[in-house]
Amino acid sequence: MALDLNSDLKTLVLNPRQYPGGIAIWGALPPAYDTSLAPPDAGVHIHTRLIPGGKKSIDETFDLVQVQLFNRQGHLETFTITGEDAASYNISTILKKRVIYLRCPHCQAVHADREAFAVTYHQRHHCEHCGGSFDSDSPCISNPVMLLKETCGDVLQERPILDPVNRKVITKQSKWPGGMQIWGSNPAILWTSPKLEEGGAHFHGFLHQITTPSADETFGVVSIDGILLDPEMVRSLMAQQALPHLQSALGVLDCPHCGTPHFDSGDDAVIPHASHRCTACKRLFASPHAQPVISNPLLRIRETLYANYQQLNFR
Repeated sequence: MALDLNSDLKTLVLNPRQYPGGIAIWGALPPAYDTSLAPPDAGVHIHTRLIPGGKKSIDETFDLVQVQLFNRQGHLETFTITGEDAASYNISTILKKRVIYLRCPHCQAVHADREAFAVTYHQRHHCEHCGGSFDSDSPCISNPVMLLKETCGDVLQERPILDPVNRKVITKQSKWPGGMQIWGSNPAILWTSPKLEEGGAHFHGFLHQITTPSADETFGVVSIDGILLDPEMVRSLMAQQALPHLQSALGVLDCPHCGTPHFDSGDDAVIPHASHRCTACKRLFASPHAQPVISNPLLRIRETLYANYQQLNFR
C-alpha cells in the first residue's frame, strides 16, 4: 500500500498481490438510513485482508485508487478508479443494469456513463475527455471499471452471494445514543477473497456520539424498533437517492385494491411511471393524478424511524 501525500486527493496505490486474503472495492454510497455524526462517505471504499476471513488491514475510503496489475502480456499496468466511476458502477449493478466498457473512437479514452446514463441504456455517447460524440453498436452503459475487471478475470457482474440469514440484528434505536447507519449490501467492483461475498444489509451502531461505530457488521435480518427492513428496498433506495433526476419522482404508493405498499423494481425502479402492477394482488392501478412515480416503501419506514429517533432526545 502507498498513499500519495503530495496530492490534494486522498489516493491509494494498491497491489492486490500483497493481500492474499483478498481485496474488495466498492463505490461509497450514502447510507439509506443515518442518525449518526459520521461525515458523509464518498469515493472508493477498500477492504483488504492478509488472510481469508482475517482482520481487515485496510477499511477506508479514498478519492482515487490506483490498482497495479500485470496484463496478459506480462506488463505492469496501473488502473485508476475514481469515486464517480465506482459509485456509478454500484448504482448500475444495484439496479440490475448490465455494464460494459467503450473506448471513445476519437481519443481512445474509456468512456464513463454517470447519473441518469448509468441506469439508462443508450446508443449515443458524449466523451467526457475530448467532448466528441459517438455511437455504440447497440444501447448500453459504459464504465471504465469493466476494463479493470476484465484484466483481473473478474468479468461476472453477478457472482455468487452468501445470504447471511442466520445473522440477525433485532434492536432499538434507544440502544444506540450515537445513532446508526444502514446500507444495503451490494456486489463489489472487485472481490478476490476465496470466501463468498455477503448480501443482506450492513449495520453501524454508535454507542457514543463519535464517528467510529461500536457495531460494524453485515446481517441477513435487520429489525429496528420492531420494523423489519427489506434489504432489497434498502439497496434500491441507496441507488435511487444518488440519482438527482429521480428525486422528485420518489414516493410511496399503496395498492388501492389490497392496501399493500408497492415496491417498484427492475426498470420501474429507475423510470417514473403512472401505471403500476401490485406485486401482491397482481392488479393494475394508477398513481394519483396520473403522476409518474417510483414507489419505495422504505421512504415511509425511514420517516417513522427518524420520528422515533427524534423522540429519544439524544441531542
